[in-house]
Amino acid sequence: MLLTVVGVCGWLFLYTGDLPEFGHLSQFAPSTQSVVLDSCLASPSTSIPFDRIGEPFKNALAAAEPAQSLPYQIARSLMCNHSGGMGKYHLNEFRLSWHIRMHFTEQQLFAIYANRAYFGPGMTGVERASEEFFHKEPAALSIAQAALIAGLLRAPVSPYKSPERALQRRNEVLEEMVARGKLSAIDAARLEATPVAAH
Repeated sequence: MLLTVVGVCGWLFLYTGDLPEFGHLSQFAPSTQSVVLDSCLASPSTSIPFDRIGEPFKNALAAAEPAQSLPYQIARSLMCNHSGGMGKYHLNEFRLSWHIRMHFTEQQLFAIYANRAYFGPGMTGVERASEEFFHKEPAALSIAQAALIAGLLRAPVSPYKSPERALQRRNEVLEEMVARGKLSAIDAARLEATPVAAH
């Protein structure tokens, strides 16, 4: 019985031969900007270093996607070629997320997620989304702009075609930033009253 338990634990937390390869994720946490291709992504990613993401977007992304969920989100994005039932899928997602969490630092995980995230058709990564919507680098985004982009993560709708939905998600992110102490309620109320200004 003990050997069986040890064997199962070893398979769960040591063996990775049956899981998607994840070592290449380090390319999505680069020291300098680079274009990265990945067969599981809808389009190439212009990956940027963590320190070029900017505080407004870091706070907005943390409000939209809690840090503890990032390894799961990254693992899910690697399982595009999964075969088998949902039970196997969820087990492998859990195993892969555990290995990813152990392999990368919190800053690396944040950069990997931000650079792999899907923000809409042709927009993989925060650099591409920031340029598409606001014609600026992520580090130059305002709080409202950062919240708008982060809000697209759970519902990648075009602010041009669905401004009401984009506005709702942006304001939900702003409210969560208030709850996390990253934004005052007064500033949030002022920003929530402004229209969506993507162009």
